[in-house]
Amino acid sequence: MRSAPGIAFDYTPSRRIVAATAAIALAAVVAPWLSAVPIPACILCSTIAIAFAVGALRAFTRSRFRRVAWRAAGWTLVDAHGAEHAADLAAHVCIGPWLVLDFRLDRRRRFRALLGTDNLDRESHRRLVLLLARAEVAQGA
Repeated sequence: MRSAPGIAFDYTPSRRIVAATAAIALAAVVAPWLSAVPIPACILCSTIAIAFAVGALRAFTRSRFRRVAWRAAGWTLVDAHGAEHAADLAAHVCIGPWLVLDFRLDRRRRFRALLGTDNLDRESHRRLVLLLARAEVAQGA
């Protein structure tokens, strides 16, 4: 098997993570009503849970970058307007079928891509895992 000189893929947030977050948020909204907490406290807890869930889902689904690529020159992130941004791979971790890539764009800006079976095809996932196994790619050299 030969190694590809680069890899690129479109990034969209995982629908499974969005669904799981919504289910957990629904449980957080309902939980106070199933306890012996007074009604004003139930209303307050449910409102706070809804606000946090909406904020988290909005932040997760509105990804700043639409495309991720690795070439011989390094990692590149492409935003919604088509502008390319050079990035360093700060960390990566494989958790079962999920792959998390943590990119650093400059000293303050970070971008984390959560890749699973619903937002990355199997062949690209395999190639990406093999690419990350190479020390010079994983360490940003």
